[in-house]
Amino acid sequence: MEGAGIFDGDTLIVDRSIEVQHNHIVVAMVDNDFTVKRLYRKHGLVRLVPENPKYEPIELCAEQELRIFGVATWNLHTLFTKQGSPAKAFR
Repeated sequence: MEGAGIFDGDTLIVDRSIEVQHNHIVVAMVDNDFTVKRLYRKHGLVRLVPENPKYEPIELCAEQELRIFGVATWNLHTLFTKQGSPAKAFR
């Protein structure tokens, strides 16, 4: 989700009380695999869209199980690693 400013090692705050809508960034489970993606939900079509060109959208079909746990509302970036050195300033 680099295009949305979410990087490996970041911590997301997820609000489960928000009604999930088109274009929200969500924490979801598709067939028992967790993912963070942007929700596309229009005209009866549901897909999970990455914000990274390395990955393809997840086109959901009737046989797949989708569970949305909540909407990502905050993103916390690491500034200092556990090894005692600063995290990368620019990604």
